[in-house]
Amino acid sequence: MSGEVTVELPPRYHPSPAVRHPDEAVLARRTAEWITGFGLALSPRQLDRMRGNDCAGFYGRIMPQAPADRLQLAVDWCTVMFHFDDVHCDEGPTDRRLGPLTDLATRIARVLERPGTPRDGLGDALLAPVRDLAHRAGRWATPTQVRRCADAHRAWFLAVLWEIGHRAAGSTPALNDYAHLRHHTAAGAATLAWAEIVDGEEVPDRELSAPAVRALTELALTTAAFDDDLFSYGKELWIARAEGTPPPGLSLVEILRREHHLDRQDAIGRAVDLANRLTFRFAQLCDQVLPRASAPLRAYVDHLTRLLPGNFEWGLRADRYRNPDGRHPGAVTTTASTTTTPPADTSPPPIPSIRWWWDP
Repeated sequence: MSGEVTVELPPRYHPSPAVRHPDEAVLARRTAEWITGFGLALSPRQLDRMRGNDCAGFYGRIMPQAPADRLQLAVDWCTVMFHFDDVHCDEGPTDRRLGPLTDLATRIARVLERPGTPRDGLGDALLAPVRDLAHRAGRWATPTQVRRCADAHRAWFLAVLWEIGHRAAGSTPALNDYAHLRHHTAAGAATLAWAEIVDGEEVPDRELSAPAVRALTELALTTAAFDDDLFSYGKELWIARAEGTPPPGLSLVEILRREHHLDRQDAIGRAVDLANRLTFRFAQLCDQVLPRASAPLRAYVDHLTRLLPGNFEWGLRADRYRNPDGRHPGAVTTTASTTTTPPADTSPPPIPSIRWWWDP
Protein backbone atom coordinates (compact mmCIF):
# COMPACT_ATOMS: atom_id res chain seq x y z
CA MET A 1 0.00 0.00 0.00
CA SER A 2 2.62 2.57 1.05
CA GLY A 3 5.68 0.40 1.59
CA GLU A 4 7.65 0.18 4.79
CA VAL A 5 8.84 3.06 6.95
CA THR A 6 11.93 3.04 9.14
CA VAL A 7 12.74 5.73 11.69
CA GLU A 8 16.14 5.89 13.38
CA LEU A 9 16.38 7.62 16.77
CA PRO A 10 19.56 8.92 18.41
CA PRO A 11 20.43 7.37 21.79
CA ARG A 12 17.81 8.09 24.42
CA TYR A 13 19.05 8.86 27.95
CA HIS A 14 17.57 6.53 30.57
CA PRO A 15 19.54 6.18 33.82
CA SER A 16 17.61 3.05 34.86
CA PRO A 17 16.44 0.02 32.84
CA ALA A 18 12.87 -1.11 32.26
CA VAL A 19 11.53 -3.93 34.46
CA ARG A 20 8.73 -6.32 33.46
CA HIS A 21 5.84 -7.75 35.48
CA PRO A 22 6.06 -11.56 35.74
CA ASP A 23 2.32 -12.07 35.06
CA GLU A 24 1.92 -10.02 31.88
CA ALA A 25 0.72 -13.01 29.86
CA VAL A 26 -1.99 -13.77 32.43
CA LEU A 27 -3.04 -10.12 32.56
CA ALA A 28 -3.29 -9.98 28.77
CA ARG A 29 -5.41 -13.14 28.60
CA ARG A 30 -7.77 -11.94 31.30
CA THR A 31 -8.28 -8.51 29.75
CA ALA A 32 -9.06 -10.11 26.37
CA GLU A 33 -11.69 -12.33 28.03
CA TRP A 34 -13.08 -9.38 29.97
CA ILE A 35 -13.53 -6.97 27.06
CA THR A 36 -15.23 -9.55 24.85
CA GLY A 37 -17.91 -10.05 27.50
CA PHE A 38 -19.60 -6.69 26.89
CA GLY A 39 -21.06 -7.21 23.44
CA LEU A 40 -19.15 -4.35 21.83
CA ALA A 41 -19.46 -5.95 18.38
CA LEU A 42 -15.71 -5.78 17.91
CA SER A 43 -14.40 -6.80 14.52
CA PRO A 44 -11.52 -9.28 14.23
CA ARG A 45 -9.29 -6.35 13.24
CA GLN A 46 -10.28 -4.39 16.35
CA LEU A 47 -9.59 -7.40 18.56
CA ASP A 48 -6.18 -7.83 16.93
CA ARG A 49 -5.41 -4.17 17.52
CA MET A 50 -6.39 -4.51 21.18
CA ARG A 51 -4.00 -7.40 21.60
CA GLY A 52 -1.31 -5.48 19.73
CA ASN A 53 -1.64 -2.53 22.10
CA ASP A 54 -0.08 -4.74 24.81
CA CYS A 55 -1.71 -2.98 27.76
CA ALA A 56 -0.37 -5.64 30.11
CA GLY A 57 3.14 -4.83 28.96
CA PHE A 58 2.50 -1.12 29.35
CA TYR A 59 1.25 -1.18 32.95
CA GLY A 60 3.47 -4.15 33.79
CA ARG A 61 6.48 -1.92 33.22
CA ILE A 62 5.04 0.89 35.37
CA MET A 63 4.08 -1.40 38.27
CA PRO A 64 6.21 -4.54 37.94
CA GLN A 65 5.64 -5.59 41.55
CA ALA A 66 1.90 -4.91 41.85
CA PRO A 67 -0.43 -7.81 42.76
CA ALA A 68 -1.81 -9.13 39.48
CA ASP A 69 -5.45 -9.11 40.61
CA ARG A 70 -5.26 -5.40 41.40
CA LEU A 71 -3.12 -4.49 38.40
CA GLN A 72 -5.77 -6.13 36.21
CA LEU A 73 -7.97 -3.09 36.86
CA ALA A 74 -5.45 -0.73 35.25
CA VAL A 75 -4.76 -3.08 32.34
CA ASP A 76 -8.49 -3.36 31.62
CA TRP A 77 -8.85 0.43 31.71
CA CYS A 78 -5.94 0.80 29.31
CA THR A 79 -7.60 -1.66 26.90
CA VAL A 80 -10.87 0.29 26.91
CA MET A 81 -9.24 3.70 26.57
CA PHE A 82 -6.97 2.73 23.67
CA HIS A 83 -10.11 1.51 21.91
CA PHE A 84 -11.83 4.81 22.75
CA ASP A 85 -8.83 6.72 21.42
CA ASP A 86 -8.66 4.72 18.18
CA VAL A 87 -12.36 4.76 17.36
CA HIS A 88 -13.55 8.09 18.72
CA CYS A 89 -10.48 10.37 18.76
CA ASP A 90 -8.32 9.39 15.80
CA GLU A 91 -10.41 7.81 13.06
CA GLY A 92 -12.98 9.33 10.72
CA PRO A 93 -13.67 12.93 9.63
CA THR A 94 -13.28 15.44 12.45
CA ASP A 95 -16.61 17.18 11.82
CA ARG A 96 -18.50 13.90 12.13
CA ARG A 97 -16.94 12.69 15.35
CA LEU A 98 -16.69 15.87 17.42
CA GLY A 99 -20.28 15.83 18.73
CA PRO A 100 -20.42 12.10 19.56
CA LEU A 101 -16.95 12.26 21.10
CA THR A 102 -17.84 15.18 23.36
CA ASP A 103 -21.06 13.50 24.49
CA LEU A 104 -19.36 10.17 25.21
CA ALA A 105 -16.41 11.77 27.01
CA THR A 106 -18.65 13.66 29.44
CA ARG A 107 -20.56 10.44 30.16
CA ILE A 108 -17.38 8.45 30.77
CA ALA A 109 -16.15 10.98 33.34
CA ARG A 110 -19.52 11.01 35.12
CA VAL A 111 -19.75 7.21 35.25
CA LEU A 112 -16.23 7.03 36.70
CA GLU A 113 -17.15 9.30 39.60
CA ARG A 114 -20.72 8.03 40.01
CA PRO A 115 -21.03 4.51 38.56
CA GLY A 116 -24.61 4.33 39.80
CA THR A 117 -25.68 7.15 37.48
CA PRO A 118 -28.94 5.95 35.87
CA ARG A 119 -28.75 4.80 32.27
CA ASP A 120 -30.80 6.99 29.95
CA GLY A 121 -30.69 4.89 26.83
CA LEU A 122 -28.29 7.24 25.06
CA GLY A 123 -24.54 6.92 25.22
CA ASP A 124 -22.20 4.36 23.74
CA ALA A 125 -21.80 0.65 24.40
CA LEU A 126 -18.35 1.55 25.74
CA LEU A 127 -19.99 2.85 28.91
CA ALA A 128 -20.70 -0.71 30.07
CA PRO A 129 -17.03 -1.66 30.61
CA VAL A 130 -16.35 1.82 32.03
CA ARG A 131 -19.13 1.28 34.58
CA ASP A 132 -17.65 -2.10 35.47
CA LEU A 133 -14.24 -0.49 35.99
CA ALA A 134 -15.76 2.18 38.23
CA HIS A 135 -17.56 -0.40 40.38
CA ARG A 136 -14.39 -2.46 40.74
CA ALA A 137 -12.31 0.60 41.58
CA GLY A 138 -14.83 1.46 44.28
CA ARG A 139 -13.69 -1.59 46.26
CA TRP A 140 -10.27 -0.01 46.85
CA ALA A 141 -10.37 3.67 45.92
CA THR A 142 -10.82 6.44 48.48
CA PRO A 143 -13.22 9.30 47.67
CA THR A 144 -10.20 11.49 46.92
CA GLN A 145 -8.82 8.93 44.46
CA VAL A 146 -12.18 8.67 42.71
CA ARG A 147 -12.28 12.46 42.33
CA ARG A 148 -8.71 12.56 41.06
CA CYS A 149 -9.49 9.86 38.51
CA ALA A 150 -12.59 11.62 37.16
CA ASP A 151 -10.84 15.02 37.09
CA ALA A 152 -7.89 13.49 35.24
CA HIS A 153 -10.22 12.15 32.57
CA ARG A 154 -11.86 15.54 32.15
CA ALA A 155 -8.43 17.12 31.71
CA TRP A 156 -7.60 14.48 29.11
CA PHE A 157 -10.85 14.97 27.21
CA LEU A 158 -10.50 18.76 27.19
CA ALA A 159 -6.99 18.42 25.75
CA VAL A 160 -8.26 16.00 23.11
CA LEU A 161 -10.81 18.62 22.03
CA TRP A 162 -7.99 21.17 21.74
CA GLU A 163 -6.13 18.65 19.58
CA ILE A 164 -9.16 17.98 17.39
CA GLY A 165 -9.58 21.71 16.90
CA HIS A 166 -6.11 21.86 15.37
CA ARG A 167 -6.81 18.80 13.23
CA ALA A 168 -10.02 20.37 11.92
CA ALA A 169 -8.22 23.60 11.07
CA GLY A 170 -5.19 21.83 9.64
CA SER A 171 -3.04 23.96 11.93
CA THR A 172 0.15 23.27 13.84
CA PRO A 173 0.29 24.46 17.46
CA ALA A 174 3.26 26.39 18.78
CA LEU A 175 5.81 24.31 20.68
CA ASN A 176 5.20 26.48 23.76
CA ASP A 177 1.52 25.44 23.83
CA TYR A 178 2.13 21.83 22.85
CA ALA A 179 4.75 21.33 25.56
CA HIS A 180 2.47 22.10 28.49
CA LEU A 181 -0.59 20.33 27.01
CA ARG A 182 1.06 17.16 25.75
CA HIS A 183 0.83 15.22 29.00
CA HIS A 184 -2.90 15.93 29.02
CA THR A 185 -3.49 14.80 25.40
CA ALA A 186 -1.65 11.58 26.31
CA ALA A 187 -3.94 10.88 29.31
CA GLY A 188 -0.96 11.10 31.66
CA ALA A 189 -2.80 12.01 34.86
CA ALA A 190 -5.49 9.41 34.14
CA THR A 191 -2.81 6.74 33.77
CA LEU A 192 -1.29 7.62 37.14
CA ALA A 193 -4.71 7.87 38.81
CA TRP A 194 -5.30 4.17 38.18
CA ALA A 195 -1.83 3.34 39.44
CA GLU A 196 -2.59 5.09 42.72
CA ILE A 197 -5.84 3.13 43.05
CA VAL A 198 -4.01 -0.13 42.38
CA ASP A 199 -1.51 0.77 45.11
CA GLY A 200 -4.32 1.11 47.63
CA GLU A 201 -2.70 4.09 49.35
CA GLU A 202 -3.73 7.70 48.87
CA VAL A 203 -0.95 10.22 48.34
CA PRO A 204 -1.68 13.15 50.71
CA ASP A 205 -2.84 16.28 48.90
CA ARG A 206 -0.26 18.41 50.66
CA GLU A 207 2.46 16.29 49.05
CA LEU A 208 0.87 15.79 45.65
CA SER A 209 0.18 19.52 45.32
CA ALA A 210 3.65 20.64 46.39
CA PRO A 211 5.39 22.51 43.54
CA ALA A 212 8.31 20.09 43.33
CA VAL A 213 5.99 17.07 43.10
CA ARG A 214 3.76 18.80 40.54
CA ALA A 215 6.86 19.58 38.48
CA LEU A 216 8.07 16.00 38.86
CA THR A 217 4.70 14.69 37.69
CA GLU A 218 4.49 16.98 34.67
CA LEU A 219 8.10 16.23 33.76
CA ALA A 220 7.60 12.48 33.74
CA LEU A 221 4.25 12.51 31.96
CA THR A 222 5.38 15.03 29.35
CA THR A 223 8.63 13.19 28.69
CA ALA A 224 6.77 9.91 28.25
CA ALA A 225 4.35 11.65 25.87
CA PHE A 226 7.23 13.10 23.87
CA ASP A 227 8.60 9.56 23.63
CA ASP A 228 5.18 8.54 22.30
CA ASP A 229 5.72 11.12 19.57
CA LEU A 230 9.09 9.55 18.74
CA PHE A 231 7.99 5.94 18.42
CA SER A 232 4.68 6.85 16.76
CA TYR A 233 6.28 9.12 14.16
CA GLY A 234 6.86 6.27 11.73
CA LYS A 235 3.18 5.34 11.98
CA GLU A 236 2.18 8.92 11.15
CA LEU A 237 4.55 8.99 8.16
CA TRP A 238 3.18 5.67 6.90
CA ILE A 239 -0.45 6.79 7.17
CA ALA A 240 0.34 10.15 5.56
CA ARG A 241 2.03 8.38 2.66
CA ALA A 242 -0.89 5.97 2.28
CA GLU A 243 -3.41 8.83 2.25
CA GLY A 244 -1.29 11.14 0.11
CA THR A 245 -1.31 13.88 2.74
CA PRO A 246 1.37 15.61 4.86
CA PRO A 247 1.88 14.13 8.34
CA PRO A 248 -0.25 15.88 10.97
CA GLY A 249 1.32 18.76 12.85
CA LEU A 250 0.38 17.38 16.26
CA SER A 251 3.60 15.66 17.22
CA LEU A 252 6.80 16.95 18.74
CA VAL A 253 8.90 16.04 15.69
CA GLU A 254 6.63 17.79 13.20
CA ILE A 255 6.25 20.88 15.39
CA LEU A 256 10.03 21.21 15.74
CA ARG A 257 10.51 20.58 12.03
CA ARG A 258 8.06 23.26 11.00
CA GLU A 259 8.84 25.81 13.72
CA HIS A 260 12.61 25.66 13.20
CA HIS A 261 12.62 24.78 9.47
CA LEU A 262 14.49 21.52 9.99
CA ASP A 263 14.68 18.37 7.91
CA ARG A 264 13.07 15.30 9.48
CA GLN A 265 16.22 13.69 10.86
CA ASP A 266 17.38 16.94 12.44
CA ALA A 267 13.90 17.40 13.96
CA ILE A 268 14.07 13.86 15.38
CA GLY A 269 17.47 14.65 16.85
CA ARG A 270 16.14 17.87 18.40
CA ALA A 271 13.18 15.96 19.89
CA VAL A 272 15.42 13.30 21.44
CA ASP A 273 17.69 16.00 22.85
CA LEU A 274 14.70 17.67 24.50
CA ALA A 275 13.49 14.36 25.97
CA ASN A 276 16.98 13.65 27.31
CA ARG A 277 17.19 17.05 29.02
CA LEU A 278 13.78 16.53 30.60
CA THR A 279 14.77 13.07 31.83
CA PHE A 280 17.90 14.50 33.43
CA ARG A 281 15.87 17.19 35.20
CA PHE A 282 13.40 14.53 36.37
CA ALA A 283 16.24 12.58 38.00
CA GLN A 284 17.48 15.76 39.70
CA LEU A 285 14.04 16.50 41.13
CA CYS A 286 13.63 12.91 42.33
CA ASP A 287 16.73 13.36 44.47
CA GLN A 288 15.15 16.50 45.90
CA VAL A 289 11.70 15.03 46.61
CA LEU A 290 12.34 11.48 47.82
CA PRO A 291 14.23 12.12 51.10
CA ARG A 292 11.14 13.80 52.62
CA ALA A 293 8.46 11.72 50.89
CA SER A 294 5.84 9.60 52.64
CA ALA A 295 5.50 5.93 51.70
CA PRO A 296 2.56 6.57 49.31
CA LEU A 297 4.45 9.38 47.60
CA ARG A 298 7.56 7.22 47.27
CA ALA A 299 5.46 4.59 45.51
CA TYR A 300 3.99 7.28 43.25
CA VAL A 301 7.44 8.58 42.32
CA ASP A 302 8.58 5.02 41.70
CA HIS A 303 5.80 4.61 39.12
CA LEU A 304 6.89 7.83 37.41
CA THR A 305 10.50 6.64 37.42
CA ARG A 306 9.61 3.28 35.91
CA LEU A 307 7.26 4.90 33.39
CA LEU A 308 10.09 6.60 31.52
CA PRO A 309 12.19 3.59 30.43
CA GLY A 310 9.16 1.29 30.50
CA ASN A 311 7.02 3.38 28.19
CA PHE A 312 9.93 3.82 25.78
CA GLU A 313 10.66 0.08 25.61
CA TRP A 314 6.94 -0.77 25.32
CA GLY A 315 6.33 1.73 22.53
CA LEU A 316 9.18 0.45 20.39
CA ARG A 317 7.71 -3.06 20.53
CA ALA A 318 3.95 -2.49 20.55
CA ASP A 319 2.07 -3.42 17.39
CA ARG A 320 0.05 -0.25 17.94
CA TYR A 321 2.93 1.56 16.24
CA ARG A 322 4.52 -1.20 14.16
CA ASN A 323 1.22 -2.14 12.49
CA PRO A 324 -0.09 1.35 11.59
CA ASP A 325 -3.61 0.49 10.43
CA GLY A 326 -4.11 -2.97 11.90
CA ARG A 327 -3.66 -4.59 8.49
CA HIS A 328 0.07 -4.23 7.79
CA PRO A 329 2.14 -5.97 10.49
CA GLY A 330 5.72 -4.78 10.62
CA ALA A 331 5.14 -1.93 8.16
CA VAL A 332 6.85 0.49 10.56
CA THR A 333 10.17 -0.05 12.28
CA THR A 334 11.68 2.36 14.79
CA THR A 335 15.26 1.65 15.75
CA ALA A 336 16.60 3.09 18.98
CA SER A 337 19.12 2.57 21.73
CA THR A 338 19.40 3.85 25.28
CA THR A 339 22.34 5.30 27.17
CA THR A 340 23.10 5.98 30.82
CA THR A 341 25.37 8.88 29.87
CA PRO A 342 23.69 12.20 30.74
CA PRO A 343 23.16 14.71 27.94
CA ALA A 344 25.86 17.29 27.38
CA ASP A 345 23.36 20.15 27.67
CA THR A 346 21.25 19.97 30.83
CA SER A 347 20.06 23.59 30.85
CA PRO A 348 16.36 24.43 30.72
CA PRO A 349 15.09 24.41 27.14
CA PRO A 350 13.84 27.75 25.73
CA ILE A 351 10.16 26.87 26.23
CA PRO A 352 8.52 29.41 28.59
CA SER A 353 5.47 27.29 29.48
CA ILE A 354 7.61 24.58 31.12
CA ARG A 355 10.45 26.72 32.46
CA TRP A 356 9.02 26.48 35.98
CA TRP A 357 10.06 22.82 36.18
CA TRP A 358 13.53 24.15 36.96
CA ASP A 359 12.28 26.45 39.76
CA PRO A 360 11.18 24.18 42.67
